Amino acid sequence: MELYLSEVASGSASSRARLFPLFAGVGLALALGSFEGASVQGIFPYLAGGLSTSSDHALWSLTYFIVHWSLGISLMPWTTARYGPRRVFLAAAAVAAAGSAISAFTDNWWIMLASRGMQGIAAGLLVPLSQSVFLRHSPRSRHGLVTIFWSNAMLVPFFVGPAIGGWLSTGPGYRWIFWLALPLWILAARLGGQGIPEEVSRPLPPPPFDFPGFVLLYTGLMALQITLDQGENYGWLDSGFILRSSLLALISLLIFVWWEGVCSHPLLHFHYLLKRNYWLGLLLLCLGWALFMGWASVLPLWAEQNLGYNGLWGSMILMPIGLGAIPLSTLMDRLQGLVGLRRLVSLCFLLFAFAYGTAYLGPGMGLQDLFLPMLFIGLGAGMLFVPLTLIILAGIPAENIPRAATTSNFIRVFSANIGVSLLSVYWARGTEVAASQLRGELPLSGSQGALPVWMLAHRLGAEAASLSLDSLFRISMWLALAAALAAYFLLLPPAGLRSPHGPESYVEEEELASLPASAEAVPGAREISYRGPGISVLAVSGSLSSSIGRNEVPS
Repeated sequence: MELYLSEVASGSASSRARLFPLFAGVGLALALGSFEGASVQGIFPYLAGGLSTSSDHALWSLTYFIVHWSLGISLMPWTTARYGPRRVFLAAAAVAAAGSAISAFTDNWWIMLASRGMQGIAAGLLVPLSQSVFLRHSPRSRHGLVTIFWSNAMLVPFFVGPAIGGWLSTGPGYRWIFWLALPLWILAARLGGQGIPEEVSRPLPPPPFDFPGFVLLYTGLMALQITLDQGENYGWLDSGFILRSSLLALISLLIFVWWEGVCSHPLLHFHYLLKRNYWLGLLLLCLGWALFMGWASVLPLWAEQNLGYNGLWGSMILMPIGLGAIPLSTLMDRLQGLVGLRRLVSLCFLLFAFAYGTAYLGPGMGLQDLFLPMLFIGLGAGMLFVPLTLIILAGIPAENIPRAATTSNFIRVFSANIGVSLLSVYWARGTEVAASQLRGELPLSGSQGALPVWMLAHRLGAEAASLSLDSLFRISMWLALAAALAAYFLLLPPAGLRSPHGPESYVEEEELASLPASAEAVPGAREISYRGPGISVLAVSGSLSSSIGRNEVPS
């Protein structure tokens, strides 16, 4: 083991030879997980036609993916401690490939939802796993570059995935999204399996899996998602079905929160929500992410259903977001030291507010009219994650950051479902209200009366849908402005909350957040003699664990 540690630390030839397959394979898998989530955002009408359902139901292919994506994040610490990163990676790639094959073959809507859940679980496992693997097997001097590579591999598919999905849907068909992903998953598994080294020693048995907590969490989230997805169709609480689903979600999640507080080895740790910066920073992060994902799902659907664009051009409406987000996200590590975290967060939401406030939708507009608002949404998205992640984890001891980060990532990912579901529901409601008002204003004769009835009905529907989204843009603007004020006046300065062993930079925080749960110190552990700048490696009864922190080099 000591030979292996010294080999990795010194950057030996065999260790360097693994870097290409590791980064290529694991990075490809990470990007594929994000791509399969984002590629359906602009093709809901095509999914609806191919699976004999409605566009509203086709939206579930995204929301069910996100539910299982968040569940995968919660499973990663235990599965990695139990089976090791290489086995978990290969299993995640296999599950994702199987889900892609099922999605490509099936004509049944419910089987499609099950396969999307398989893809979501795999994508959720890969997000923290890839971060941990990249940082652990790369030189410390390159960790800044590695972090940029990891974040872009995860986020870029969200910006280009809808356009690729739209292009495939208008050509060979939406099933080719999954057909093309299938060989790429196999390639990623082969490269990643070569790049991720086998565990040199057998790890300690992990803590018992929180099976009751997982059952309660899964039941509560699925019941909540059913309520959000189907509540509008059934009349919300006027329906006995939705009422029972809501009560099941409420009871299951309340019992889950209680159980996590008394369980010895919980999946999630909610006691961090007692810290002001943690819960307020997480609330702001969830708000920004939920609004972003909601608009990224609704706008392509509006362009296709109401303006008549095909899947490709309807998805191209999101491309300016990538033009703003990708370059700016690479500068966050430097900007947070120059501007300050609270100012960055406030500026981020001011950019969101400007974008939502200047966006104007109309049935006679072109997609180029939304270029500037989408660009500013991208700038806001590029500034959203880094400063708020630092604020959320400020003041938390270094050894507890993996737990706190897992909980915050789970809540943040699931918040996207809230944004997508609520925005689509209120868009439908606002459209009906606007349509009823427009019908009362139609003249009985004149130029409008000369139009065919079908054309008049289409124009009225397009105008009503655009007016509804315009109202939601203004609501989003006010929410973003309120978030900017809350960030500036209510968040505490993170520098005053850091513990002596806490993260002092974005890269250090990412390293600490990527450690599995098994990295915690165990009484009676024996430290091996490896020394390195800012790194100590701890062998606990034959298992390999890492503890990264400026003052944690063993004496």
